[in-house]
Amino acid sequence: MGKNTIETLKSQFLRLFANVPVPLRNEIIAIIDKQTFTWLTANLEIRNNGKYSEKILKSLEEIGVLK
Repeated sequence: MGKNTIETLKSQFLRLFANVPVPLRNEIIAIIDKQTFTWLTANLEIRNNGKYSEKILKSLEEIGVLK
């Protein structure tokens, strides 16, 4: 992973999610292990430290959504 820790990425994601317009929150932002995650489902997974939370955060960092 890059220079950021999981907690740093989680914090960045939560701040970013708060600013995502409601109509866009159903858009797919990641595909992990053949499962799709929208802003809403990713938010739930990350807030609950779910099975895919780290993979979602790493994926978003790799594509430049999180820095």
